[in-house]
Amino acid sequence: MRGLYNAAGAMLVNQFHLENISHNLANLHTPGYKRSEVVPSTFPEILLYRQEKMAGREGKVRLQPVGRAALNVAVEETPPVFLDGSLLQTGEQFDLALQGNGFFVLQTPEGLGYSREGRFRLNAEGVLVNAAGYPVLGENGPLTLQDSAVRIDRDGNVFRGEERAGRLQLSDFAPEALFWKEGYNLFRATADAAPRRAEAVVWQGCLEESNTDLMRQMTTMLKVRRSYEAAQKISQVYDRLLSRAANELGSLG
Repeated sequence: MRGLYNAAGAMLVNQFHLENISHNLANLHTPGYKRSEVVPSTFPEILLYRQEKMAGREGKVRLQPVGRAALNVAVEETPPVFLDGSLLQTGEQFDLALQGNGFFVLQTPEGLGYSREGRFRLNAEGVLVNAAGYPVLGENGPLTLQDSAVRIDRDGNVFRGEERAGRLQLSDFAPEALFWKEGYNLFRATADAAPRRAEAVVWQGCLEESNTDLMRQMTTMLKVRRSYEAAQKISQVYDRLLSRAANELGSLG
């Protein structure tokens, strides 16, 4: 039965892999989207033995190791890949893109959210917000820009005319910090993850495109689909063998 369990585990992992690819492809044109990769892991391995009769010793057997085998396979994690996406020039003054490590910081009802999507606008109160209506934070709180004539330099400094109105709060984290994805193209960080000032370059009038590679995702999808079909055929073979064994054993009685 171990082979049947291994085939079922492989099918479940490949199904999860296909769902992850579908999610990446669905966000192919989402600004600032970071694709996810599936990282599989094996269950603890066991050492297999076979029994061998010992020459010259009637009835005596010994165990001979034949190799290791994993009990099954599972999905360990689906980490996001933070490679930069290409820049798309839009000409809109509130469209911002980042190049390099870092995130825009947003004020949400659940606490601080981090995003690479820079498709911003002014709300009715003149506060800079994202598409979901979450305020974009500067170094001194939400950025309020009543005047529509705004210039933002490469360091994130915000100017209204010649007057400096604030600076974007751009945060980065240590590589070991734990992140997870949430809705509205947001990331969350654990409470013990200490943010630091990001060194990313800000581009006004541009959006960062998704870093999903269409050709790579399609190629991976074909490989995963074939792997799923192979595991499915193995499970069908085991099913036929078990059915045959049950019928033949029943006829022996």
